[in-house]
Amino acid sequence: MSNNLFPFEYSETPLFNRDGEKSNFRQVFGLEGKTITCPKSSYHMVKTADLSSLGQAFIEKGHKVETFNHRFGEVIGLNVEFGNKPSKVGDSNYQLFITVPNNGTGKGFLSIKQLRLVCSNGMVSSRTMHKDNQIKIPHTINYKQSLILMEESIGGFMSLLEQVQERDEALDGEKLELTDIRFHLTKWFFEQELPKSQIGIFTLDTFREAVYREPNAIPSAARYKELTEALNRELEYNEQLGLETSMYTAYAAITNYLSRRVEASGSKASTEVKFTRASQKLTYFDELVAV
Repeated sequence: MSNNLFPFEYSETPLFNRDGEKSNFRQVFGLEGKTITCPKSSYHMVKTADLSSLGQAFIEKGHKVETFNHRFGEVIGLNVEFGNKPSKVGDSNYQLFITVPNNGTGKGFLSIKQLRLVCSNGMVSSRTMHKDNQIKIPHTINYKQSLILMEESIGGFMSLLEQVQERDEALDGEKLELTDIRFHLTKWFFEQELPKSQIGIFTLDTFREAVYREPNAIPSAARYKELTEALNRELEYNEQLGLETSMYTAYAAITNYLSRRVEASGSKASTEVKFTRASQKLTYFDELVAV
């Protein structure tokens, strides 16, 4: 275990039928001996030592690597630092997440966390159905396979990075007036952030009217206030960077808001998992720009 970047390894025991015969299932234990799954005997669990070997390959190439896990090992992953890169909308720091949901498939997926240096807010970009975002981890992994997987992961990272930068430029290319930006923020909040239990008889139009007339009386008023504060910060950053108001301003304000919600969250999930969950709310923008 001394060379394993993770603090635990999986163990397992067979499960038996009531008649005493061995079944096709087994019980798998993760961190602290907690049961995490009972898969069929043929399902492949990615061992922490195997994913650690991949992490060690990145470390040998000079990358800073941290591990993460969720629910005692139901999900394990690597967080690989790739440093700062220039961008038209503000230089950013990029990290590669290699996430493995250990449900027996042996498949992980790649995602990028983009951290804008001007405002220290970040969000995860992940298109897990794209072929470059998938990574197949073999049943056992040796040093040579670790290097091959590392190269494949870097290739996937570069593909994702290109997608992220193209998306940013497409969003920035759609110039908007401030009233239009506020419309998109309110629409996003109503569709993606407002708890369904609080919508009640509201429609988008009546919610927008309530925001205009009595913003302190709307459901989740404190959250909406945080969103407007995030927009005000982004408008200041636009001035610093010499950017016009655009769809990217709305996108950046929402990522700013979401990242602060993640940071303040009381969830016990790892930061990587929480950011990935929050990023799912950014699909709103997929329909607004074509990349």
